[in-house]
Amino acid sequence: MKENRFLYAARFIACLAVITIHTRFPGKFGQVIDALARFAVPYFFAISGRFLLDTSDNSIAFIRMRTGKALLKLLKITGIVYIIHLIFSLVVNIFNQMSVSEWLSSKFNFAELTNFVLYNSGRFIYDGSYTFDHLWYLFALIYVYGLIYIFAGVLRKWYKVLIGILLFFLYLGMLLQTYYPIRPFGINICTWFVMRNWLFVGIPFVLIGILFSDHIREIKATLSPKEFEKWQMSTGYKAIAGLVFGIVLTIAETYIYGNKEVHFGSLFIVISILFMSECRIPSGNYIWKIGKRASSNIYYYHVLIIAVIDIMAQKGIIPSLSMGIKPLMIMAICVILFYFVPVYLEKWLKMSSSR
Repeated sequence: MKENRFLYAARFIACLAVITIHTRFPGKFGQVIDALARFAVPYFFAISGRFLLDTSDNSIAFIRMRTGKALLKLLKITGIVYIIHLIFSLVVNIFNQMSVSEWLSSKFNFAELTNFVLYNSGRFIYDGSYTFDHLWYLFALIYVYGLIYIFAGVLRKWYKVLIGILLFFLYLGMLLQTYYPIRPFGINICTWFVMRNWLFVGIPFVLIGILFSDHIREIKATLSPKEFEKWQMSTGYKAIAGLVFGIVLTIAETYIYGNKEVHFGSLFIVISILFMSECRIPSGNYIWKIGKRASSNIYYYHVLIIAVIDIMAQKGIIPSLSMGIKPLMIMAICVILFYFVPVYLEKWLKMSSSR
């Protein structure tokens, strides 16, 4: 299947958006950018579902085969990324005069295990050395793949209903955070991970990706090539309009009740991007290349770059960066480290081997 360059470009933009969540621009502008950036992780989930089961084979054996392969690959990636973050945390905390036993007991205890198992969050995946639990996405995706594997026999029978139910409770929870902050399981619903986890974000958006994949396959099967081109043209305009509507709605939500983990407008943005990806929307000459090669590493490791920059600034090694400059600086460093440096090294190695 021909690669979808638009989705690579969108993935790169989404990764930059995540950076603006973790190192925010100042003022109201920063609040709006933060809100718009919240589409990113739901988009990552949706793309994971989009290509998970992209054929008409609905057999249990096929679904489990494809999901099993994806799960094994994800487990390897998660293990490597998690170990790197653990090593970073240990080194930083030792330099901060914390013993290894203190570090272990502060991270790996029953309370933190509960948060990790239920919500994919807690000190199992972050601490004071880097203060963002972005790795929740990987662990949530493991949960989702595991559940798809287990319930492969009823996946397409129930996925539409399940999407509707879980999205209903997701956005009901967001409203409760603002207007009636209850305490389910003794934890305030305003705590960021109570609604933002494998259940209310991971499952519905992965299933949206699978549903979209099925929808596109049905359209291609029923339309002639010329009819499909017309569909692309008309759908492209509608998708762009949906994207604009999602952006406007997200901004309006921000002014009405502040920032949330997943805005209602984010849902429209994600679905619009999925449709735009099928409509020959230009993806540029370079952005998609960066997205294809570097976006995953940008997402996995940008918080470590933020942490290193903060530590160096605290120790006076570099000047403190203003809030207006810091997000752009982190973006630039990430692109250089994870795209331009590997490209340069590959070219250099090829030149060296050819001599």
